[in-house]
Amino acid sequence: MDAREQPAVAPPTQLKPPGQADDSAANRPRNHVWLWIMLGVLLLLALAVVFALPTLLGPAQQASAPAESPSPEIDSGALRDQAHQALQNYLQLRARMELDNAGVWGEPDWTEAAGRASAGDRYFAQRQFAAAAREYQSALGQLQQLETNKSVMLASALAQGTRALDEDDVVAAIAGFEAALRIEPEHPDAVRGIAKANSRGAAITQMNLGRAAEANGDLGAARTAYRQAVQSDADYAKAQAALQRVSAEINAREFTAAMTTALNALDAGQTGAVDKALAEAERLAPGDPAVRDARQRLQGMRARAGLNRLRRQAAEKVGVEDWQGAVAAYRKALGIDGSAAFARAGLQRAEERVKLNRQFDHYLEKPARLYSAVPLANAEKLLATVSGAPREEPRLEKKITQLRRLVAGARAPVRVTLNSDGETSVVIYRVARLGKFNNHQLDLRPGDYTVVGSRPGYRDVRKVIKVRPGATLPPLLVRCEEAI
Repeated sequence: MDAREQPAVAPPTQLKPPGQADDSAANRPRNHVWLWIMLGVLLLLALAVVFALPTLLGPAQQASAPAESPSPEIDSGALRDQAHQALQNYLQLRARMELDNAGVWGEPDWTEAAGRASAGDRYFAQRQFAAAAREYQSALGQLQQLETNKSVMLASALAQGTRALDEDDVVAAIAGFEAALRIEPEHPDAVRGIAKANSRGAAITQMNLGRAAEANGDLGAARTAYRQAVQSDADYAKAQAALQRVSAEINAREFTAAMTTALNALDAGQTGAVDKALAEAERLAPGDPAVRDARQRLQGMRARAGLNRLRRQAAEKVGVEDWQGAVAAYRKALGIDGSAAFARAGLQRAEERVKLNRQFDHYLEKPARLYSAVPLANAEKLLATVSGAPREEPRLEKKITQLRRLVAGARAPVRVTLNSDGETSVVIYRVARLGKFNNHQLDLRPGDYTVVGSRPGYRDVRKVIKVRPGATLPPLLVRCEEAI
């Protein structure tokens, strides 16, 4: 590397041709020492061009320099200053662009500009200042054009990386984004592009596995691979499309299998299996008409099964004369199908039987009700409306028989004997005033009777006679014995 190619870090410093003093040095601030150092380095470089370069090049290099006929202008100060100014501009731009890493991203223009500057050095050493100025100016122009093209090169590198990424060329994409980073380190689009390219590489690997599995008919493994590809690169449209396509195909197959199972179970009357299969089909294809139709068939099957079950249950209740249970079964059946004829007819008969049995139970549970005239008359009317029970209702027949016997007993009078002292007046409430006697007999129907004895000067006596059907009562003594 020649003396000009050493890194230069400085703001543009006015370089002077060899031998020319720096008139502004005395005016520099003392605190800018580093500027003095850089200025010295640049002056040394310029002096080397003027005085040392011819010696370094030697006769052979001088002979190889382009021949230029001496002319009166070669040694003119104006041409020398022109060449020096071009050199100074070139060195300043080169120093600035070195800080911008142009040596990395600016090839081949960077090397070509350096070659032209070297040619200018040779001309300058030979004191051919016009030719040197042309070469320096050409080198400067090439660097200026390179600097101008930096943004274009950056955009081109980013576009190359993006285009390659769209074409799934991960290697080319990384190369493009790395080229952009060489031009502008830490460029956010380039950094993201490299990360995306790495993710795309992992996604492409999974895509290849998925395609192979799909070709072998293993859709489950293909879906797993495509899902991992999407997880690696969520923006990869090809992975998303493949995952969606394979998932839809798997769902279609599973849906068909679930519906087949459901329909077979329907034909076999296996409602539990039907419901499970239809739930799976509904999960795979919500709102599918086939699922809706199958569910309607399932509901019809369940309704028929429920009606048959309730029909059997009601028949069993009727068989044991559990009319209340039969009513409940028939009502449930009508809740399933309000037009079920067996339930309508059965419910009417069962409700009638419930009412009839309750009427009999009213007297059978408390036979003493029959000892009153009105209840007894009502019981007789009830028996008059029921001539007998059907053969299949032995419990009702038994109730009819029991009530008839109780009514007959309630109607049959029982002989009652009363003893007194001939001085006590005896009254049986709601029956008769018997007056005074020593012994009296009368017939009373079953019931409870209150007997009261009274005698002037004595405390009344009160006794109760409980007359029961077929019972034999001992004589009852009624007399007043406690004087007042």
